[in-house]
Amino acid sequence: MSKSKKPPVDRAVATIRKPKGTDAQKVTVTQATIQGMQASPSWASATDLQAAVKPWGAAATALGANTTAIANLRKQLAQAEATQLTLRRDWQLNMSHVLSVATLFCAGSADTMKSLGLDVVLHGRIGALGTPADLAVKPGRVSGEVAASWTRGNAIHGFLVQHATDPATPATVSLPQACTKATFKLDGMPSGANVSFRVAAIDPSSSTGQSPWSAWVAGSAK
Repeated sequence: MSKSKKPPVDRAVATIRKPKGTDAQKVTVTQATIQGMQASPSWASATDLQAAVKPWGAAATALGANTTAIANLRKQLAQAEATQLTLRRDWQLNMSHVLSVATLFCAGSADTMKSLGLDVVLHGRIGALGTPADLAVKPGRVSGEVAASWTRGNAIHGFLVQHATDPATPATVSLPQACTKATFKLDGMPSGANVSFRVAAIDPSSSTGQSPWSAWVAGSAK
């Protein structure tokens, strides 16, 4: 004799599977879900559900309104930032004009400029250039290369470089070579060979056309 089966117990749990990741999707899914509920024959008797839906709908409406407000504010911010760039340019141009007029009015008088509350740029001769400092010599990156470097300082016309395998022997001393950078590389040397360098700054204001030479500094080729 077979036993009669009991009717199944309902275990359904409400959920919403529609996309709701963005604020716009949240608003859309809320409105669509509420409209679907209101179209149901069960809506009239679902008084507790009606009460729960009301604040949810209000929250969605407020969320949508604030999303629109944020978008509008972002547009206003982008416009304000673009305007700020224009205002900065205008400020710079007007400041330059004011300084130019003030310089003309003061006729070079630092005291008058200071009395107007302006700072003063004084132009003076730099004088003869000194010997380049911090000369260092080290192996280069490839075999047979040796590299020298130093501090640029106030030199703007470049440098003269000499190298020698033995500075005490004039025959091994190279002719001065001009370079624009504060570095110099010599290649083609035997690996491990000792090479000495010295450097001077090109100085058109000097009677010799250059600064004094630095001391010789030795290094080895890679």
